[in-house]
Amino acid sequence: MASPDIAITSLETITAFDITSGEFLFMLDELQNASINQTQDVVDVTGKQGRLINRLKRNKAVTISGTNGFVSTGLLELQTGGEFATKETNVQWVDYLSISNNEAATSYKAVGTSGAEIEALYIRSSDGTLGTKLEQDSAASEGKFAYAPSTKKLTFLSSAYNDGTEIVVYYQRKINADVLVNESDKYSGKCSLYIDAIGEDKCSNIYRIQIYVPKADFNGEFTLDLGEDQTSHAFEANALAGSCGNSGNYWTYTVFGENASDVA
Repeated sequence: MASPDIAITSLETITAFDITSGEFLFMLDELQNASINQTQDVVDVTGKQGRLINRLKRNKAVTISGTNGFVSTGLLELQTGGEFATKETNVQWVDYLSISNNEAATSYKAVGTSGAEIEALYIRSSDGTLGTKLEQDSAASEGKFAYAPSTKKLTFLSSAYNDGTEIVVYYQRKINADVLVNESDKYSGKCSLYIDAIGEDKCSNIYRIQIYVPKADFNGEFTLDLGEDQTSHAFEANALAGSCGNSGNYWTYTVFGENASDVA
């Protein structure tokens, strides 16, 4: 019995596994869209007076692409060839502070070269722009300030600035974080994919559709749009033939009933 014609009503998930070990890599479960594009080359075989007598078909290719509503850490690892690691790292921080009694304090402990922990400190102008830049020194003086990392205290020259004078302070702080390094000599990887969707036939019977891609080579070209619009995570991969146990298969399309029972 032939499989029924299906209207795919819901794209559910795309799940990635390591090709060799079968280890779970990541799941995309907030998919905005996804597509499978198949191409093949056709060469015309002509005869007398250019008549078309046959066509040679070759170079079939399959591309899987889509967009996820969240930035996926696992997908980033596959696209960059890197790995997330939880470790100590530095991040740049900015504080908007006010001077009171010739003092202020950073929100966090600034780290760096002793005596030069603060990267930059500016007096904030009345229009919100950065004005005069002050330099860090061992003691406060004209145009200079002192900083004590242990107390996070900034000290300014006595009576040089009125209480309420606003300053902008840039500095590095050390934290524990999840870090991915996009190294120049590491490249995008491969995995196996399961694309799961739900569909209906003409009689409103519910089916599940699973497309299995034994070997998908992910493209290292991608864009993370940053701005007013939602940041989404786009991806593209090419299906490869020649994977272990699937020498000639690009993908397998399986349709089964929503309540299909196991085979005894």
